[in-house]
Amino acid sequence: MSLSSPLTILGGGPAGLAMGLYGRRAGLDVQLFEANDTVGGNARTLQLGPFRYDTGAHRFHDKNPEITADVKALLGDDLRRVDAPSQICWRGRRIDFPLAPYDLCRKLPLSLLAQISREQLTIPRYSDDAQHFEEMALDSYGETLAHLFLLNYTEKLWGTDADQLSPRVAGDRLEGLDLKTFLLEAFGGTTEKTRHLDGSFYYPRRGYGQIAKATADALGRENIRTGAQITAIEHEADRITRIVVNDEDAVDVDRIVSTLPLTLVHRLLDPPPPDEIQSLVDSIRFRHLRLAVLGLDRSRLTPNASLYFPARSIPFTRLYEPKNRSPDLAPDDQTVVVLEWPCHPGDEGWTQSADTLRTAAVDLLQSQGLIDDDEVVAFDDHEVPFAYPILEVGSEQIAERLQSHLDRFENLHLLGRSAQFHYTHVHNLYAQAKAQAQVLASGASETKPHG
Repeated sequence: MSLSSPLTILGGGPAGLAMGLYGRRAGLDVQLFEANDTVGGNARTLQLGPFRYDTGAHRFHDKNPEITADVKALLGDDLRRVDAPSQICWRGRRIDFPLAPYDLCRKLPLSLLAQISREQLTIPRYSDDAQHFEEMALDSYGETLAHLFLLNYTEKLWGTDADQLSPRVAGDRLEGLDLKTFLLEAFGGTTEKTRHLDGSFYYPRRGYGQIAKATADALGRENIRTGAQITAIEHEADRITRIVVNDEDAVDVDRIVSTLPLTLVHRLLDPPPPDEIQSLVDSIRFRHLRLAVLGLDRSRLTPNASLYFPARSIPFTRLYEPKNRSPDLAPDDQTVVVLEWPCHPGDEGWTQSADTLRTAAVDLLQSQGLIDDDEVVAFDDHEVPFAYPILEVGSEQIAERLQSHLDRFENLHLLGRSAQFHYTHVHNLYAQAKAQAQVLASGASETKPHG
């Protein structure tokens, strides 16, 4: 069986859907292939009885007015502004996150505050040339704050020592202790503080997956093929010629955009890449997540978008409560919470039974004084593979080398967090897809941005 499409998109997550949407709007003939039965990738909304929850603590950041306007046009009044800050669970206290000076002064012991204050007089505040995340955290917060709230959590999240992680894992989270924050904390109102500390964002009424669904509808379901796993990417000379779907369908390709993990693309190449490239592929790692989902017989658990657990003794890193993003995700008198357990394949968190995971989740909430024994009315567990690229020191250079190897294919373009091995947000993916669609529609296929 042989098919053909002028623009072939691999993967139906946010990046692939955005590429399809903007490609169609630019006048391109698009065919998107998604291995799962539904689109959305790791940004879907799932159902558990009367509860709905996302496959991650997702939020839509209002950082690009043009893209925000596009998403608003897709969702209409269902895209709502949410003001819900996050907190860190620490020794029975709730500390605002990102860290804020006034809140720390109210909640930390005087001895710790004195130590932190001394350190604040000497730290650089932010380091542009840090060699690894630990150095950046120490320069930004000082030794005491960094060890209390950042380093343990970061090492749990990524499964790697902080001095082996790239400073890029920080994103924009280490910019919270500047003069602007001090002034807002001292004189700003609650809403100003919340929005400055990134506790204000957009969120769809029926869950984050509604963005993917609306994008797929606008793209046209007839242009999306689900249940279509890519099992080979065939090439000759400097072009991708065909993809093989489900080990049986050979699909001729003209121009192709891949949102698949960078390592997977190399493993699918036929003929395979040289041994040197395959060795680099084997050195790149992704972090997976195991989700424990609890339906609770109470109207709310906390007022927060997320709760973070930095202690090493707690295997979960974060709890999020979908109802605090949209009240429509649970009945009025009940709520649902999701706990994330980051894993490597073969780790305890990845291999344990659902019953063991449920027990660990319930035990944590009880130890934090959040629930009673009889409040759990529903449970689900969900695996999120390739949730985060692990940005280790040196991994950026390896990823660039792998991307350069794929640059030889003049008709192949990469887009997305896993494809570009770059931690980014949905609004950025949509902006990149929109720009790339315009380039492809103009016929300038040799322009291939990877960053």
